[in-house]
Amino acid sequence: MSAVADYWDELVTTALLGTDRREPPAAPLGGLSDLAADAALPTASQQLLQQVAATVAVRRAGLLPAAPVALPAGPEPDPRPTTPPSASVTWRRVIDEWAVLEDEWVLAVLRQQWRLAPELVPSLLARHRSDATRHARVRAAAGPLADWMIDWSPRLGCAAKQRVVPELLAELPELPITPDLVSLLAAPTERVVSVLCDGLATGRLAVGLKPILVNLVARVQPMVLPALAEHLRRLTTTTSNSLGLSYALADLAHLRHQMLTELEPV
Repeated sequence: MSAVADYWDELVTTALLGTDRREPPAAPLGGLSDLAADAALPTASQQLLQQVAATVAVRRAGLLPAAPVALPAGPEPDPRPTTPPSASVTWRRVIDEWAVLEDEWVLAVLRQQWRLAPELVPSLLARHRSDATRHARVRAAAGPLADWMIDWSPRLGCAAKQRVVPELLAELPELPITPDLVSLLAAPTERVVSVLCDGLATGRLAVGLKPILVNLVARVQPMVLPALAEHLRRLTTTTSNSLGLSYALADLAHLRHQMLTELEPV
C-alpha cells in the first residue's frame, strides 16, 4: 500500500496545482497502470479524474476492519412470561380511549405474574416518569429490563420528587363516585345492570353524569362486566335519552373485561 499512498499524494498535488501546470503522475505497476493503458483518455484532466476515482477504490478496499465493539451486557434474566401480544394491543387502546383503565391493567400484569413485553417498557416508563407510584409499578412489571433501559437512557427514569408509599403500589386509586351509586361497586350483576340500564333508559342518569358513570364501570366487580356490556348494547337499540352514553359505557365494560381476561394466567 506504500506505493498507492505515495501515488495518492502525487495525485492530490497535481489536482491542487492543476493539470495545465503539472502532468498527472505515472500510475504504479498493477491495476492502476493497466486501467490507464486500457482506457486511455484524451485529456490530462480526464486522466487525472480517472486515476483519482480508481485510487479511491483501491485505498478503501485496502482498509483494515475496525476492532469489534463489545456489545453491552444485557439485563438480568426475568423468569416471568411476557404479556401476550393481544395485551399490548389492548394497552394501546386503553391509553387512547379509556385511560381510566390503565392502572388496573398494570396491576393485573403484576398480580398475575406477567412481565411487560419489551416493546411496551420504554413507552410506559416515559409515560409515567412524573408519577412516582405509577413509575414504580411499571418498573416492577418490567423487571430488570426497566433498570437496564434507564441506565442507558436516563430520561426514562422517574422525575417525580414524591416518596413512593409501598402500600399504594398494589392498590387501585380511588375514583370519585356519587354516594347514591357507591353501593353498586360491590353489588351483584342484576343490581348493577338494573340501576344503570333503567337510569339511562329513563334519563335519570343523564349525560352530565358521564364522568361518574365511567368511574363506576371502571370499578364494579369484574364478574359484572360481560352482562353489563351486553345489556348496555341492547339499550342502544331502544328509545333512550342517552344512546351515546350507553354505547360508550358498553364499550368501556367490554374493553375492561377483555383486558382482564387477556391477562389471566395461561
